[in-house]
Formats: sequence, structure tokens, C-alpha cells
Amino acid sequence: MKTEKQLKQQKNEKHFSKKNSKKNADPASDDHLQQIPHRLREIMKSKEKMKQGSQKRKKASKPKMLSGDIPIPHFRRGRKESEKNYVRRMTEETEHVLFLTNNQVQRHPEVKLKKEEDTEEKKSTKRKWLHKRKLQQQKKKLNQQAEHEEEEMFKDEVPFGEVAMAPPSLSVKPKKAVVKPQGATKGLLLNSLLGHSPASLNKPSMARKRIVEEERERVVQLYRQMKQKQRDKQEQDRAAMTST
Repeated sequence: MKTEKQLKQQKNEKHFSKKNSKKNADPASDDHLQQIPHRLREIMKSKEKMKQGSQKRKKASKPKMLSGDIPIPHFRRGRKESEKNYVRRMTEETEHVLFLTNNQVQRHPEVKLKKEEDTEEKKSTKRKWLHKRKLQQQKKKLNQQAEHEEEEMFKDEVPFGEVAMAPPSLSVKPKKAVVKPQGATKGLLLNSLLGHSPASLNKPSMARKRIVEEERERVVQLYRQMKQKQRDKQEQDRAAMTST
């Protein structure tokens, strides 16, 4: 058993040791910073901020969620949460996510269907317009080709360097040509006085003009029909080759 004197002495020793430990202890952080010059303190703080910023940049940024995405739950048990409550909460959140996933497409099906129909209708209209334009271009090209061939058919080829000194002369008289009587020049004044005018040999009659024009139209129509048949046959052959 320790005596009362020994207990007091032991108590004083403990108190003295505590005082010495406080004196020998390192100064506080604030006191330590106060002993450093102000300029050096600012440099140390800026370096510390730079280190923290580089560490934040190294961390991978979380991907941003889109408006239509379903948030993925992250489970973490609370401090005072029992295991039974934790399991029940996980089950409820999982079922909720599954429900949203299964019904996400059916939220606005009529809007999506309408957009698809509008897109298909626009594509169909554009296809029709392109087909119509292609047919018009083909028709225009065929008409130009027919006109060019018609011009070539009625055009005379003149050799290079040939010079025409006079209009062409007919060596054979037409069948229905009017024979000019001898002495017609002498009786020209008499005929004019009597009111008789001989038919002009150079100017054809209206009937003759009509016959020539009808014959020309008939030849042109026959030529166009022949060319159209040839083009139709070529189109049929080309279609048969593409289908095979």
C-alpha cells in the first residue's frame, strides 16, 4: 500500500511531465506558417492548388446522361440500415428500373409512327418527282433527236470548195408543165388588153402546193413512226437484259 506522501509525489511528477511535454512539443501549424515569410507562404499555397487541380483533371469525368436515359441505381447500405431493409430497397429499385426499361419504347409510339410515315411519304414523293423528271428529260431528248434527223434528211450536202454560179436547172420537163407557145412574147400585150393572163410557169398552183405539203407530212410521219418503233424495240431489249 502506497502512503499518502508517495501518492502526492507521484501526482506532482505527472503534472511536471505534462508541462515539459507541452513545452517540448512542436508548434501548431498556424504558428509554424506565421514564422514563414508571406511571399513564401503564397508560393506554397499556389503549388498546393496546382496539385489539387491536376488530381481533379486526372479523375475520369462521368458520362452525361441523355434526357431519355434511365438512371442506373448505385446501391450502398446505410449505417443504421438493416440487412433486410437493404435487400428490400435493392429489389424495389431493380424492379422499377426493369419496368421503365420495358415500357420506355411505348411512351409515345404514335409520335414515332407518325414521323416514320411522314419520312416514307417524303421519300415516295421525291421518288415520283425524280421518275417524272427523268421521263421528261428522255422525251425532250427524243424530240430533239427526231428534229435533228428530220433536218439531216432534208438537207443537201455541198462539197467543200464548190461554188454555185447559177441556180440549178431542170433537164427534164415536169409531166404537168404548161407548154409555152411560140410567139407568146408577141401576144403578151394583146392578152393583157383582152384580160387573159397566161399561167405562170414558175409559180405552182394552190392545189399543187397542197399535194406537195400533204406528201411531205406523210413522209415525215412515216419516218417518225419507224424511228419510234426502233426506239421501243431498243427499250424492250434493254429491259429484258436488265431483268435477267
